[in-house]
Amino acid sequence: MNRFALRFALLGLALTVASYVPVAFAQDNAAPANSNDASTAQHRAPDPQKQAARLAKRLELSDDQTSKVTAILQNRQQQLASVRNDGSLAPQDRRAKIRSIQHDTDAQINALLTPAQQTQYATLKQNMKERQQNAHNASGASGGTDGGPDSNSH
Repeated sequence: MNRFALRFALLGLALTVASYVPVAFAQDNAAPANSNDASTAQHRAPDPQKQAARLAKRLELSDDQTSKVTAILQNRQQQLASVRNDGSLAPQDRRAKIRSIQHDTDAQINALLTPAQQTQYATLKQNMKERQQNAHNASGASGGTDGGPDSNSH
């Protein structure tokens, strides 16, 4: 896979992961002033159609695959919105549900892919995970650089 395609793949995966990882740049300043909704504004999911189009390019999806991926991503977006709007959930429960939704979404998408596409998709997800960890470590996560086995996994 060429470097250009890999970068686009990472972008698509970043958008997928951004739907369940709080990111400062996704904050919506027009959100209601209710303090319970403050964290919800930071968790805006990317547009499912745009995300599916990016994945279609990176994974060379057929039109049928693209339409099915779009439906899966739209469903995920609805589920995530429901979880984020559920004020009765404790933060750790909310994170667990969001992770579960993401895992289910990945499984559904994987089921649509050819073996070669599955390999590419796994690579995209792994690269995105590494980028997020690097960004998290670089953003001032003090105490997280103990030199343990996860600090240099390459």
